[in-house]
Amino acid sequence: MVTLDVLYSAASYCWPELRDNVLRAEAEGFGTAWVFDHLSGAMMSSPRMLECFSLAGALAGVTSTIGIGTLVVNAANRSAGVTVNAVASLQEISGGRFVFGLGAGSGPGSPWALEHRLLNIPLHDSVQARHQHLVDVLDLCDTLWDPLREEKWTGFPLPIPRPPVLLGVNGVALAKVAGARCDGVNVRLEHPRIGEIFEAARHARAESVRADTPLDLSAWTALCEESLDPDGDVQRRLADVGGNRLILVS
Repeated sequence: MVTLDVLYSAASYCWPELRDNVLRAEAEGFGTAWVFDHLSGAMMSSPRMLECFSLAGALAGVTSTIGIGTLVVNAANRSAGVTVNAVASLQEISGGRFVFGLGAGSGPGSPWALEHRLLNIPLHDSVQARHQHLVDVLDLCDTLWDPLREEKWTGFPLPIPRPPVLLGVNGVALAKVAGARCDGVNVRLEHPRIGEIFEAARHARAESVRADTPLDLSAWTALCEESLDPDGDVQRRLADVGGNRLILVS
């Protein structure tokens, strides 16, 4: 059975519309409401955008049962410490409903890098360096979110329970990281290698110390009448590659 989630883009909707849409999604039984992490709406051909942690916190404050998640936090947008601290804070604010979606981001030559150039946010040139920065964030999660952490970390928010971590990926390398270390992996449903990506994540999970814990396999696609149909081609396509969660983007 495929779980349906929803993402209403802050590039398309103002705050009152986002709030009302997510409240309606909660009433209709959607699993999680997700938010993008972009600093400028221009990245999505829009004159508007809301910062993702601020938006996620506001949505957590007006809802009570639906999950709240980020799809996905760009590891380059903030220092690892600020990111991990924000996630722990949101887990408390949401009453344990937060899902930390994380991604490595793109390179400095990408069209997605315009917002970083304008704000003087440095980006790593190599894929390997961007992936390592993402791993550094995961390492800090392990350090700061450990109930038995060293005394020097006392004072930083300690999320209980620890929020699940989902990696947004475009290839096998990060899928393996997701399988070995995280709670879920997410990829575009139309990605030509989605089956290979899911299989890499599953294999990495089976070979890891977390082999006995479940791994969430999710994909995102456009919200439309067809994607809502439990017997339609969209949900069947996800089920055919072993996925269990579909995030519908509006």
